[in-house]
Amino acid sequence: MFRRLSLPAKATLLLSLVVFGVVLALTYFMAQSSKSVIEDDYRKRSLTAADRLASKLGEHPELPSKNDMEDLLFGASEKNLSITDISVFQVHGKEVTLAATSSSDDSIPVTSDIRSVIKTGKRLDRLGHDGKSRYVDIVVPIHHVSHPPKTKIAVDRIVGCVSVHTSLEQADQIIEKSLNIAYFFAPVAILLLIVPLNILFRFTVHKPVKRIQEAMSRAEAGDLRAEVNLESRDELGMIAGSYNRMLRQIGEATSERISLIERINNFNDELKSKVASATIELTQRNRELRELNARLLKMQLELVQLERLAVAGQLTATFAHEVGTPLNLISGHVQLLIESFHDNDTMVRKLALVQSQIGRLGEIVRRLLDATRKPKLELMPVNLNALVQTVGALIRPTLHSRQIQFMDQLDPELPTIQADQKQLEQVLLNLINNSLDAMPNGGQLRIETAPGPDGTASIRISDTGTGIQPAHLERLFEPMFTTKEIGQGTGLGLSICRAIVKEHGGEIAVKSEPGVGTTFSILLPAEVPVLQA
Repeated sequence: MFRRLSLPAKATLLLSLVVFGVVLALTYFMAQSSKSVIEDDYRKRSLTAADRLASKLGEHPELPSKNDMEDLLFGASEKNLSITDISVFQVHGKEVTLAATSSSDDSIPVTSDIRSVIKTGKRLDRLGHDGKSRYVDIVVPIHHVSHPPKTKIAVDRIVGCVSVHTSLEQADQIIEKSLNIAYFFAPVAILLLIVPLNILFRFTVHKPVKRIQEAMSRAEAGDLRAEVNLESRDELGMIAGSYNRMLRQIGEATSERISLIERINNFNDELKSKVASATIELTQRNRELRELNARLLKMQLELVQLERLAVAGQLTATFAHEVGTPLNLISGHVQLLIESFHDNDTMVRKLALVQSQIGRLGEIVRRLLDATRKPKLELMPVNLNALVQTVGALIRPTLHSRQIQFMDQLDPELPTIQADQKQLEQVLLNLINNSLDAMPNGGQLRIETAPGPDGTASIRISDTGTGIQPAHLERLFEPMFTTKEIGQGTGLGLSICRAIVKEHGGEIAVKSEPGVGTTFSILLPAEVPVLQA
């Protein structure tokens, strides 16, 4: 609705709201200031009356009679009409009683405030509200100072107190009347402001703007000579001058545009002939491009097929390697049984038959398995020390048969990690199997665990085998790369180990010296990162 108003109406409305707000704010602050001044005046008058009465009553060791005190109280009330009532309380030993009051109610209670003033000797000044109007309570102690004849020390004794109750109802009524008067005159002042403002805006804003609008409408209809003539030199006069200059520039630009259109029409036929020849050439190029796209699509399909075949071959080799590792362990245990029962020909023949079938089974798996998928991590709390001990117990027979000494050094402070225990066991078995192949004539195999930085855990597997040539270290974890003889390795064991460690968010590294031995180091985090899990 505000957007639909004219500019003078908007300016008048905004100015009226500002004036109204200023008037209300000033009225409010003046009322608050008056309120504070009146409250202070009433409080000072009540306090002065209470101090005078307390000073008058404290001149004698005992308070005057009730009639005399009431005369004093009525006299003070008549001098200060804002005081509602004045009461005097006296002290008899430990008791405090009402001695006199200007109120018609003689049953004024002894409040805790009165007892506190008599006890502490400090005056009380409190502002309150009784539900109808506000009031001020002033309580002043009555001191009597005596000078015993045998001592020079003055004795100050509190003999009672004066309580002055002052109503602020009259002050509140004055403030309320002031506010009502201000609220009445604010709209009147705004109304008196709107009328001359409206007249002023009509002649200085509304009429010039209307003339500019009419000229713009004529120019929009095509009359480029519809200029505005304003005699004023204010902002509207500047706008009118700018509009006139813009209109002249538009006229000049229109003439140039007509000339340019004529030139464009002259070139039209020539352009058509060139477009026709270019269209023939573009058609030929489009035909060649479609043929190239068809050939490219065919090559991409062939490439995708080749990639699928390569992935299938790699998965087949991976599965064969994963199955071959436990088959090798079973074969080792069977070989130990053959050695244990060498004097039992029947048992040896049966075990030899089992050994041959294990070899046949491995050959069938390597030749016929299509593909497999990498299993998802089954995370659980894993104690790497217990895992090393389990793997050690599993491989001890094979190590014994190959005359390999096994040693482990497990750190008891090693933290528990979240991992897939089966896959980590597979990593250890793969690395140990490589160490066994590197020590055909026996040697030493050592597994160590230790806590790493930031809550990680590390495992080191060292052997005294033949070692790895430096030229082979960079390609050691590549799929299908092996330094073993044909038929003894697939080249997938270490690449599988690295993939499993990476899936756990860890790292695997190798150090080797030909003729001395090889050490594989694995560093695993306490928890598998979200992307790996």
